[in-house]
Amino acid sequence: MPDSPGLIIIRPAAEVAIKSRWTRRKFEKILRANITQALASVGATADLRQDFGRLYLTTRTPDAAMGVLPRVFGIGTYSSVEAECPPTVGDIVATGREKFADRLHGKTYAVRAKKTVQMGFSTQVINEQLGAALNPFGTVNLTSPDITVYVEIGADNCTLFTDRRRGAGGLPIGVGGKAVALMSGGFDSPVAAWRIMKRGIALDHVFCNLGGGAYVRMVLQVTKVLNDAWGFGHHSRLHVIDFDGPVRDLKGKVRPEYSQVILKRLMYRAASAIARESGAEAIVTGEALGQVSSQTLGNLQAIEPAATVPVLRPLIGFDKQEIVDAAGEIGTAAISKRVKEYCGIASGRPAVASTRARLEHEDGKLDRAILDQAVATRKIIDLNGVTPSDLRQPYIHMDRIPDDAMVIDCQTPEHFRNWHVEGAKNQDPVALMDSLGRLDKGPTYVVYCAHGMHSAGVVEVMQQSGFEAYAFEGGLRAVRQYVADSPPNLRRQTWPG
Repeated sequence: MPDSPGLIIIRPAAEVAIKSRWTRRKFEKILRANITQALASVGATADLRQDFGRLYLTTRTPDAAMGVLPRVFGIGTYSSVEAECPPTVGDIVATGREKFADRLHGKTYAVRAKKTVQMGFSTQVINEQLGAALNPFGTVNLTSPDITVYVEIGADNCTLFTDRRRGAGGLPIGVGGKAVALMSGGFDSPVAAWRIMKRGIALDHVFCNLGGGAYVRMVLQVTKVLNDAWGFGHHSRLHVIDFDGPVRDLKGKVRPEYSQVILKRLMYRAASAIARESGAEAIVTGEALGQVSSQTLGNLQAIEPAATVPVLRPLIGFDKQEIVDAAGEIGTAAISKRVKEYCGIASGRPAVASTRARLEHEDGKLDRAILDQAVATRKIIDLNGVTPSDLRQPYIHMDRIPDDAMVIDCQTPEHFRNWHVEGAKNQDPVALMDSLGRLDKGPTYVVYCAHGMHSAGVVEVMQQSGFEAYAFEGGLRAVRQYVADSPPNLRRQTWPG
């Protein structure tokens, strides 16, 4: 049996309300569309109308609606209406007394009335007369009451309620243009993206992948959470660029102390290309001043000319704990905590005060065509279309064993003795999952078993625990064929001890 229809009052954020009439109408139209999309995402029914700077939502699923409204940018406050009556003093006093008297026993209260139109009586009359009617049941406290009875008086109707909740504030997504956000999956980049979304900017996300399929999967999870929880008003996409080629080119040509800042310039350049292609007007980054070597004032000044659109850094004055706390509030911290970031490629002591001339000299050694090719062949993921199953299977399997990978063999000890990949460690699947806390998260792991079923389950758990791990696709038969086809002098990583 569906819930009885409920009425919710939604008040646009102050920044929307103070705009000129034409701008306000435009913003409120976009806000209504975003609210409708948010309600649909949780299966909430909705009849939305607007009157005198308020949005009135009638729904048969008020709990679902109240749960999603605080995540729609552009909403200032919202309230679930508890009673309605004609807008006369007598009706308001009688309705308020009947609805709230029993709730006030042993509590303090206040009455706050507000008119959205001119009436033949003042709000003070309502405050005094309804307050007096409730006085036998509670104690007046105008400073910090236990319960506040709110009264909103319109031309044809009056609403009463005690709950005035804060919304997300900011501006509705879509009123401020479009940008692309560089996304790494750690704490910083999702928080930076969230803060720019709050300013009404529609975002696509750019991920320069330095770590393989499992890294893609974790970044996709973080970005998906951000999009689904807060992205109402935009059909967002994640652009995944394989940065293996650009990084190999960089490492072979650039002086090691400049590799980190040159990598940032490559990312800026890639994001700029996608921005131009998609009509975005800026790049968003999670950079915070002084947090790492590439984020000193000198290095930021030298890196920025690589971008061909403005670079926005909403976290520039934040410290790390502030960013981590914000990630917890927006819902990305739990996943970001497990993400192993790969941006640190510098060997030795990185440069902390580069000059533009020095970086352009080092940058000039690179083959621009390699980066252009990486951008052109990127994978574009529609975040709204991603399902839970999409976050699983494509990122679990691998059909090769990288030279630097540690190999885990999940066969029985007898079958392991019969044949195994050189350097592999024999592990029972259950024992392996029980001992993950003692396993180093630094290396890449490739796991195989007889038929590929146990290894996939193990890798699922390992990836969720923050490991870069893959199951060899096809099981033992495929592994043996791969080894047979590999060069005879190929050296495998061996386990310590």
